[in-house]
Amino acid sequence: MKTTLPFRHENEKTYLNKIHPLVRLILPFILVLPFLFINNIYLIFTILILTLIFNLIFRLNILKILSRFTVIIPFVLLITLFIPLYVGDNIIYQLKIGIKINIYKEGLSLAFLIFLRVFGALFVFMSFFSTLTYSEFIEALTKLRIPAFLIGSFVIMLHYIPILASSNKKILEAQEMRGKKITTYWQKLKIHAYIMGKSIILNMERSEKLFESLKMRGFSGKITFATKRVKFHDFTLLTFYIITVILLIYFINLEFIYQGVISLFLP
Repeated sequence: MKTTLPFRHENEKTYLNKIHPLVRLILPFILVLPFLFINNIYLIFTILILTLIFNLIFRLNILKILSRFTVIIPFVLLITLFIPLYVGDNIIYQLKIGIKINIYKEGLSLAFLIFLRVFGALFVFMSFFSTLTYSEFIEALTKLRIPAFLIGSFVIMLHYIPILASSNKKILEAQEMRGKKITTYWQKLKIHAYIMGKSIILNMERSEKLFESLKMRGFSGKITFATKRVKFHDFTLLTFYIITVILLIYFINLEFIYQGVISLFLP
């Protein structure tokens, strides 16, 4: 699969064009931050459902959004895989493979919670970022009054991500054509990481030369856009999500609602 940044193309039409890019950049943080700090699995499921409904209403490509997780999910599984083996007191299962390996109930719950948090955060951010074009994303950063040199460095970094990924893919394909056998996903991932590390070092010099050439052509480091004001419907959408999150956290008993829904389908 071709590696691309999680932004839409300039010619792709979306129903969210009239919403200010700054609002679309802030919204995922409003949705994600609560369930990263609050240990409530029902809140995570609810935010995921709200984001899914958002995607369906505005006709975002859900399969394309999920396809970007293929590289990240194995790392998340690797992080959470060993948590049930050493966190907790109550043993729910015991493996005997020469040595006894305990699987703890508390560790399993924690691993599941961490996985859902990471997956939920990725899904929310990818969903909202897929409504932004590359230029809209940079425009939103400038509206946040982030220092120009940081934005410039970030733009160059984003520029080289697809280039590095494409270069690594070509190197792997060349190695396979010369007879190198890559049999497992983890072996391919290991080789990919090694090539990526070497490519980053080599491209640091390329980035420096690019920045110097831009300065010689009059680039001051400041990125400007045509002024675009935040309008009433932008404040309305932002206020709606803020109020919704506050209601979900403080006023709505999500556990009671989910238990009631589950009881409708259980005998």
